[in-house]
Amino acid sequence: MFGALFTAGAVALAVVAAQLPGAAAANTALGVVMCFLVAVGLLGPWLVRGAVGLLGVLLRAAGASASLAADNARAGSRRLASATVPIVMVTAFCGTLVFLQSSLQHSAAEQVRAGLTADRVVAAAPGAPGLPSDAVRRAAQLPGVDAAVGLLPTGLVVQSSGALSSATAQAVDGDPAALAKVLDPGVTSGSLAELGRSADTVALDSFLAESLHAKVGQRAAFWLGDGTRVEPTVVAVYSRGLGLGEALLPKAAVAAHTDAPYPARLLVAEAPGADGAATARALSALSPSGLPVTDRQGFAAQADRERELNGWANNVMAAVLAGFAALTAANTLVMTVLDRRREIALLRLAGGTRRQVRSMLRWEALLIAAIGLTAGGAIAWATLSPLTRALTSAAPHVPLGIALSLGAAAALLCLAATAVPGRALLRARPTTAI
Repeated sequence: MFGALFTAGAVALAVVAAQLPGAAAANTALGVVMCFLVAVGLLGPWLVRGAVGLLGVLLRAAGASASLAADNARAGSRRLASATVPIVMVTAFCGTLVFLQSSLQHSAAEQVRAGLTADRVVAAAPGAPGLPSDAVRRAAQLPGVDAAVGLLPTGLVVQSSGALSSATAQAVDGDPAALAKVLDPGVTSGSLAELGRSADTVALDSFLAESLHAKVGQRAAFWLGDGTRVEPTVVAVYSRGLGLGEALLPKAAVAAHTDAPYPARLLVAEAPGADGAATARALSALSPSGLPVTDRQGFAAQADRERELNGWANNVMAAVLAGFAALTAANTLVMTVLDRRREIALLRLAGGTRRQVRSMLRWEALLIAAIGLTAGGAIAWATLSPLTRALTSAAPHVPLGIALSLGAAAALLCLAATAVPGRALLRARPTTAI
């Protein structure tokens, strides 16, 4: 009964998470995972018995050892459940963490490639606090340049549902009319042309605007990087905040509230018929020491590498959780096999060869891996689907290589944790074990 209640609770939370904004959906997703895992722990024997019933037909067609493994699994469903639950846990937790990161990175990469319309991107020199203070003005006056806009990365602190959270932002340096020539954030309402007409303006990503309950023409309250509270007027709402920043502000609004009020990047749109190579050389010469200049494809590739480096903490957390869960699963599997000393001895006395017993144990290990991976993958998908739709408006992105690697690792773990104690038991004389 309690297992059914936790399953119903997990489904209900997943439905609720699909209707919530990003931050609230992320918090609710943890409850979805926990409810599903508790349900699996309580319903483990019934889950295994049902899965064995479905897979038993295939196993019986694979030979005597596979058929014996199916019969043993059905008879010892409680024993098998204790070994399956850790596999479910590691798959669900690691799948949720790893594929959430891959989904966010995939959506951010798509948004950068779709939203960046500049022909050239100039970056600050390594170690410099930013571009020269007059770089935007000088770049706009270069031959072959149609528009030039500087971007200063910064951060905001926002309050949503009573909780404080951070948001990424970009301060825009340049003519507001030029912004649309180098950046397309996917405006859904309002106009970016109004951004910068006054320092008291802001453009927000749709998810951030929803969490702040702010619409075009209304004021949005948040804190700048130095803790200054501001309430600028929202002039536009856009949809590509994951890749381009959750807020766009005029440079004048943040220049006095940061230690380095210089643009970190310069986006340049070339005039029709301009010589791209000559324009790139002229842009690099904006600083006596030279500035790195790339095109939009090169910038998108660099942004991908930066996101991968920034995601290392999430991958380390997933690896640590996977390691603990793998140790638990391996220990459970080893103890389960060692506890079957009399059963294995009886099989040998009944005529079973060592090879047949080892084959039976391998089939049982693969059965445990299949059930654990399927149930854990279903939990991860049920958690990720509402979460990624709330954060990215898209389904989860699951790289095939990573998914196959996780599956292969779980299968190898099960095979090794049953093969080693199984061989140890087979060395003993069956009459002694009985």
